[in-house]
Amino acid sequence: MQRRSLALLAAALVGITGLAAAPATAVAPPDGAVYVALGDSEAAGTGNLPYTDTECLRSARAYPEQLATILGTEVVSLACTGASTDDVIATQLGALGFDTRLVTITVGINDLGWQAVLLECRDGGDPVACEVAKAQALAAIAQLPSEIAELLGAVRAQAPNAQIFVTGYPLLFGDLTSGTCRAGTYRGTPITFTAAETQFVNAAIEAVNAAIYAGLVAYMSATADEGVSYVDVTTAFDGHGLCDTGQQWVSGVVSGSATFDRSFHLNTAGMRAYAEILETVVPG
Repeated sequence: MQRRSLALLAAALVGITGLAAAPATAVAPPDGAVYVALGDSEAAGTGNLPYTDTECLRSARAYPEQLATILGTEVVSLACTGASTDDVIATQLGALGFDTRLVTITVGINDLGWQAVLLECRDGGDPVACEVAKAQALAAIAQLPSEIAELLGAVRAQAPNAQIFVTGYPLLFGDLTSGTCRAGTYRGTPITFTAAETQFVNAAIEAVNAAIYAGLVAYMSATADEGVSYVDVTTAFDGHGLCDTGQQWVSGVVSGSATFDRSFHLNTAGMRAYAEILETVVPG
């Protein structure tokens, strides 16, 4: 497949067949978009204005949009902030079809209630509530492989000819071994995390990534489907987390009603990094 294959296929599917004399009724409409993006706020690009969908906080700068530009094609993104694996199955599969050739998925962390972990386990948070949030998150991680396997089966049923790429998540914090990480300010109060807290959060994200990969392996073992791949992003993001040594690709807590959604989400540079990572593995 050549680099422009997705773009050429998209053109073909809207009727540019070279058969100008054929009647319009002879050309079947496309059955599904060529490239479909699914997932949560990471895939939606939440926090990066401007939004193309204010309900799902879906950004024009999200990684699926940037990847589509790199590939020379168009994307139909149904990714939505707050989406879990069940939400993707229930609400995001409508653009898939026989003609879909590429699907990217970033989902799983909202199954854990990760916001509660960040809220309760920050420096100065409620220790009891933190332990409860941790326990709930760890229990959810144990269930995630089966959720991912179910999701992949649902996507494949709707898009039998697609290459499916499931991404992991970058670690939120840098390799902090001492001191504290100041991750912004909320209502005048600094939000800080101790080294132990940042290490716990990073370890939890690594566990999420491992669970996503385990779900993919389980699905492939059960179906012999070779058109599914896991895409690791942690290596590329090394050095770019909160309180890290390089340019930050992750935003801390951001004040203001118009910008608060950016908190603990990838910035535009982080979105670009996702797109470039995927560019290296998407057939072209």
